[in-house]
Amino acid sequence: MTPFTMQERGFALGDSVIFWLLCFLSCIGGLWYSIIGSRRIGIMDLRGYLLGRSMSILPIAISLMASYLSAFTIVDAPSEIYNYGLQYWLVVFGILFSCIIVSLVYLPVYFTLSLSSSYEYLELRFNKHVRAVASILFLFDEVLFLPIVVFIPATALNQMTGYSVITTGAGMVLICGVYTALGGLRAVVWTDVAQMSIMLLSILLVALVGTIVVGGVVAVFEITSVSGRTDLSNWDIISFYKRETPWGALIGAMSYWTCFNSVNQTMVQRYIALNTIGKARVAIGIFGVGSIMTITLCVYCGLAAYATWVTTGCHPHAAPIVDDRLLPAFVTYMANRCGLPGLSGIFLAGLFGAGLSSLSVILNACVLVILEDLLHGWLQIRLTPFKEGLVVRAMTMVLAIFSLIMLVLVKELEGMLGVSTALSAITASITCGIFTLGLMCSWVGPRGAITGALAGAVVSFYFAVGSHVAKSMGLHELPIGVSMQCPNITSFQNIDVNLDPESIFPLLRISFQWVAPAGLLTTLIVGAIVGRSFDVQDKIVMDAELFSPVVWRFLPAKALADAGEVRLSRKSQSLIHSRFTPLTITPKNKVENNNRPSSNNNHN
Repeated sequence: MTPFTMQERGFALGDSVIFWLLCFLSCIGGLWYSIIGSRRIGIMDLRGYLLGRSMSILPIAISLMASYLSAFTIVDAPSEIYNYGLQYWLVVFGILFSCIIVSLVYLPVYFTLSLSSSYEYLELRFNKHVRAVASILFLFDEVLFLPIVVFIPATALNQMTGYSVITTGAGMVLICGVYTALGGLRAVVWTDVAQMSIMLLSILLVALVGTIVVGGVVAVFEITSVSGRTDLSNWDIISFYKRETPWGALIGAMSYWTCFNSVNQTMVQRYIALNTIGKARVAIGIFGVGSIMTITLCVYCGLAAYATWVTTGCHPHAAPIVDDRLLPAFVTYMANRCGLPGLSGIFLAGLFGAGLSSLSVILNACVLVILEDLLHGWLQIRLTPFKEGLVVRAMTMVLAIFSLIMLVLVKELEGMLGVSTALSAITASITCGIFTLGLMCSWVGPRGAITGALAGAVVSFYFAVGSHVAKSMGLHELPIGVSMQCPNITSFQNIDVNLDPESIFPLLRISFQWVAPAGLLTTLIVGAIVGRSFDVQDKIVMDAELFSPVVWRFLPAKALADAGEVRLSRKSQSLIHSRFTPLTITPKNKVENNNRPSSNNNHN
């Protein structure tokens, strides 16, 4: 039996034909809408271009999946399972809980206020400076994530074919930048539908063929269970140092996915593209089920890859710790062994589709935040609709080009990929913390929000970067159960198995699963305390619609009595300025009312 070495590579003519055909089909919808559909939108219709109002539930739900399930997820999840077992799969329950939390806590406020941008809420609740801080954090987060979504599929193609990572990335950026810049959100959403369909097909085929190679589903679980990879029974262990634990996966995933799904503009932009909160909740439900199924398939591929390695002789080149090269190598191995020349092409097309989906989603959301939150909201700069239409399209292409520059840095600077991922988790957690303070704590004003965010950033940054420092010092968590089935694998290449973890400062050894919970919890605690102690309570805007319905019973009587004032003020401001821009205008938050105290977020 030919061993699985994880050194496999190769791309036949049939793979190339299928790959290019599927890539073309996945992009043709976006390109068509860019050329034909964009004529109906027009340069001056920024509402249709950036917000895509009144879209259907299913395409939005699929696009929500594309917003998160990037190529990084497809290749990272199998290697995590291969190394450390099935406990990572428990993140699916975190996804489920996060969808419930978003639907009940955050969505009602977004739809009641009819927001164009999620960060617009922060000006209504606090002031324009808090809004600007959150917007800049979002842009910082997404700029760091841009090269990741391009790097992973480009690296996989390089691994299989030898094609240049930079050349491949440039092609992705060019195609995606064109249809995103010309077609706007509708082009992005409809392209996401095609690309996600191809991605799901590719993962399903990999799981199916992997099962056949090993000898069936039962064989896969029997082989992996011997090493303890399917053990989910250690719920009594709450260790912040162990890489994977059930509680770490559940709490960490629930925190991160809630932070991402609740306030990130790439997600909120799709919620508000639907015209009712009921449709948005259905879309979130479909997104949750689809994401759980996709991650489960990726996890199963990791089990199948490990079972294949064991049954084919435990070749030392594939052990003990694998990385993102695992799944491309496994696909190539299965294609060669089973005589399926098109399998690698389908897999790579799915990987590229996932990368293009994430890239287009980020570009579209970043442009909206720059225009609506920074130019309109913070700097109070407004141009004519025609000029703004040209500016947003130009900004899309500039961001696309910048993603290529960042790709070069990621490729050349070792370790930057991991740092970018860690920083992304940091910004997500503290931004969510600011929103949650605003929605849940009526006594918190701008001082509490900003101070809490700074504290959360410090704590989460220390934990996230600390893990990379510990790794550079030689701390690695070894894969589980290798010696049980592969006794000849006794050495770990480039890993010091004799390093005592206790010799490294404890806070540097915190698992990555706890970065998001640490940042979120610190932001909430510090923000709540500082808000109670230092925010001027009489200057906090009291309008029940600015708070989540789950805390209405605890609000001051004035908040309930003045419910709706902010929304009515926004409508009047929007009518005044509607001839200057088609987007919802950010209010100046000046409400002159004898029954309402003056607010510190009035901007004249």
